[in-house]
Amino acid sequence: MTITDLRTFATFDGHGGKVSKRVEVLDHEPAAGSPHEGLVAVRGEHPMGALDERAADESAALARGVPSVGWVDPSTLRDWYRPDRVVITRLEARQSGIEPGLFADSRGRGRVRIDGLEARLAPDGRPAFRALAGSDAPWVVDVPLPTDQAVRLVAVSEVDEGFEVVTAPVSPFLQPGEYAAYDDVPGLPPRPSSGRVVVSATVLLDGSLHEVERIDEQAATIWIRRDGRAVPMATSAVGPDLVRYTATPA
Repeated sequence: MTITDLRTFATFDGHGGKVSKRVEVLDHEPAAGSPHEGLVAVRGEHPMGALDERAADESAALARGVPSVGWVDPSTLRDWYRPDRVVITRLEARQSGIEPGLFADSRGRGRVRIDGLEARLAPDGRPAFRALAGSDAPWVVDVPLPTDQAVRLVAVSEVDEGFEVVTAPVSPFLQPGEYAAYDDVPGLPPRPSSGRVVVSATVLLDGSLHEVERIDEQAATIWIRRDGRAVPMATSAVGPDLVRYTATPA
């Protein structure tokens, strides 16, 4: 996930609620008095059942499975997702003790610094960040922080105006794939990688397990295999406790 990418995504219910699609909500205001006044523009796969569909490329024709643009009633959009961004002055940052870095706001430990975004497996198979405690270097390593215990991710970086602070929900899901494995001990510095593991995931929905094909962090969307095809769902609609992980040596 690119933390500073502030694009907006939502789930669109089209065709009388029979079709649900993850779409990008565009920052485009209709002209006052136009037929589209009060509607929002979205980009997603055609057909979406939008009120006024047109191809994203004005010179192209609408085609099934190809992203197109259409105007929709905002009441048909749910599961909105967009990171928050504020810019503060250097004086405000110094007064508030804000410094560049990546942090996690957790329910259990408050705000802690994290050791990058690389995936680390927790002992129970969940994804985990490495939480760092303390305000002065060298950092003291805390216990792993599972992402389903993190309320949001906070990225602080320097910009011309001062400091940019971007917050975004932390996905409680681990992208299927190959990862480095660590035999870390809570309270001690991280150990070198002890090998690599291949992680696969399934989601329990309606009493059946469905394979997780991929996760789009930027769009807060999880793609699962259902009836032989990939189906996108909002990550907010899938509880972390419904995900099962399997890790095997690479």
